[in-house]
Amino acid sequence: MPTKRLEQRDLEACATLFAQVFSTEPWSEPWSVDGALARLEHFHASPGFVGMLSSSDAGDVTGFVLGNLEPYLDCQLFYLREMCVASHRQGQGIGSQLYRALERELAERDVRAVYLATGRDIPAAGFYQGLGFRCSESMAFYAKGLQG
Repeated sequence: MPTKRLEQRDLEACATLFAQVFSTEPWSEPWSVDGALARLEHFHASPGFVGMLSSSDAGDVTGFVLGNLEPYLDCQLFYLREMCVASHRQGQGIGSQLYRALERELAERDVRAVYLATGRDIPAAGFYQGLGFRCSESMAFYAKGLQG
């Protein structure tokens, strides 16, 4: 599958894929295409955006990965915000190919590390571990709901 940099004009197709994938198991989140597009546009418009896209020979988006560069001390880190592969294409190496393309792009920008947040008990956790990610022993992810 060919990969390329993700651009503004790709966001609508990525949002459609995002809503389809994350509305099904194991996530089962009620994403609409409009909601997904708002999220992806937010990341795209944020400083330091970097994203990669894969597509089929017919031009259909099969997956994407995106996030933002962040300055940290004397280097740059990359916060991987979203990664998505079409449900019927998962397990075919597309996610690994996308991530490797992202790493090459980040290496050109002298990025020192990539970090992300994902569920502990979903298949994505094992996928990321297979790419060399490790659960941090020194950092914790905290969340607090707010009444609105």
